[in-house]
Amino acid sequence: MKTLEAGMGIPGSEDRRSVHRGEAEERDRSLVERAQQGDTEAFGELIEQHRERARKWAKRITGDPHMADDVVQDALIRAFLHVGTLTDTSRFLPWLHRIIRNQANMRLRRGGPYKREQPFATYQLSGEDSTTVDWDDLDSVLYHLSRSAADAAANDQDPAEHLLRKELFETVHAILHCLTRKERGIFEAYFFRQLNPEEIADMYRMTTGSIHTYIYRSRQKLRQEHIRVSLGLPTEKERSSLIKSKVLDLPEWPSHAQARLSFIDRIGHMLAAMDDRRPTGELMGVSGFAFRMHISNKTTYADGIYIFDWRETFQSFMRELGYETSLLCGQLSGSPVPLLGVVERFPVVLPIEEAVIPFIRKYIDLGRPLLYFDTMALRPYVHEWSLIYGYDDEQRIVYLTDMMRPEGKTLSYEDITENPVRFLAAMDGKLDQDHIASSAVHHQKERLRRQALKSIHDAVTFARTGSEYRPMTSYLSYSSGLAAYDRWIQYLRFGPEIPPNRYGMGQLAYVYEETRRYAASYLRSVPLEGEAMRLTLLAAEAYEQAAEALGRLSVIVPFERSLAMLPPALCAASAVQLEAAKEFEAAAIGYLEQAIMNLKEK
Repeated sequence: MKTLEAGMGIPGSEDRRSVHRGEAEERDRSLVERAQQGDTEAFGELIEQHRERARKWAKRITGDPHMADDVVQDALIRAFLHVGTLTDTSRFLPWLHRIIRNQANMRLRRGGPYKREQPFATYQLSGEDSTTVDWDDLDSVLYHLSRSAADAAANDQDPAEHLLRKELFETVHAILHCLTRKERGIFEAYFFRQLNPEEIADMYRMTTGSIHTYIYRSRQKLRQEHIRVSLGLPTEKERSSLIKSKVLDLPEWPSHAQARLSFIDRIGHMLAAMDDRRPTGELMGVSGFAFRMHISNKTTYADGIYIFDWRETFQSFMRELGYETSLLCGQLSGSPVPLLGVVERFPVVLPIEEAVIPFIRKYIDLGRPLLYFDTMALRPYVHEWSLIYGYDDEQRIVYLTDMMRPEGKTLSYEDITENPVRFLAAMDGKLDQDHIASSAVHHQKERLRRQALKSIHDAVTFARTGSEYRPMTSYLSYSSGLAAYDRWIQYLRFGPEIPPNRYGMGQLAYVYEETRRYAASYLRSVPLEGEAMRLTLLAAEAYEQAAEALGRLSVIVPFERSLAMLPPALCAASAVQLEAAKEFEAAAIGYLEQAIMNLKEK
């Protein structure tokens, strides 16, 4: 058949397989290059394609399916952190295989799946009176093993080994009580009696897949219980006596799908819940977000929208508005995190529920929603800002807003705890009385004037010199201010090595169109007079024109989840709109500079 196909000019099966391999390698190469530039979505696709193959490699080396899962998890984290070092992007699979082999061999050198421990079934306790032990009762067995280990420690030349074993037994004894009767039975059968999943499935009249699920869940529960015991945290029974729930009745707010810069929009909604309603235009102008623009120096990823100092920005902005705040932030230990340019500055934290949920309960009980960074936002978003406005201990869920679901949604306590980016912010109340007095009615106009002058000055500085915030990771860098337009246009006009990212293009246009409209709205409302006000109104009109150009770009490249590349014709059309937007924004900055000079002359 192969000869016949070749004679007719039809590719044979070998040729077709070669073509498929070539296409797969090219797809991997493209995803690796995008991942190296910080595109976490591309890395996720890459792993989804090869996770099962990676698991087979690990299982073949270790001979243990559970250890293989741990090896793969460690290897993927290491691959994510070091993908930038892969020089030949066509060699991703061999590179990943080498990482898995190294991780597996490292674990095997440490003693295999049990390290210095052995399965309980392998211990031979000679010389012990087994008549007092109920070998069908795990508690009795563990107590017996612990006692014998303690006795041996007193007589052995190396008591450390026995004390280590005793500590292991006592720890397991303490934490097994977190399992249900069925989970405990399956766990004992697998780990202590050394039965394989097929044998256990026959015992319980279940499928082998279900047994694997039970074993996995039991391991997860025991890991959490071990953390609880180690830290001396309350038991589930103790927590159950405190179970309660509360859901805040948030004030009405414009549709979340219309609020494109959700950081400021969510803060506005938080303030409204405190009976402090402020126009979004004022919040956008005072915070400076109406005038900001960041573009990645790699390609048109949407991550530039999120690159700023979250902690300092939130706290300083809320101080400006007259509020004290509290933050809870961190990056999850051993977990790849998105938006590394921001999260790299956060402390490393562990996925411990008691470190997060009480913080949420505290502020919900006070009637105050919390600002939360949601990495499980609904499509087309990858991640977004939201508000947590309720919790339910019995169902173990929190209630939060979502850009694409006006009625809100829920996430489990596990989802919140295991979020790789931990950022929760809440308002503690008004600042001291002196600050409050300065915001009284007779001072209101002067306060707004002072804020306006600062916002205008900051807008000019940002446009001319860019952002002071710089990621610490060397390969992450961004252009900001008017220079961001130049970088963006460069991707479209001159074709860099990595072409424009269509998804990022759509979100950038979608967001920055709205910020420029808010810039115009804010400038029209500032309490200036005379020539300075005239110049400010001209700047507002120029920002409105910039927003119109960005709106046309948003029509050309809509915000949607698409991995397709932009064709040359759309790149050229997009560049035209960006050049127009930059021209109008540069004119706006010129007017604002003149307004500042006019005010200085008075």
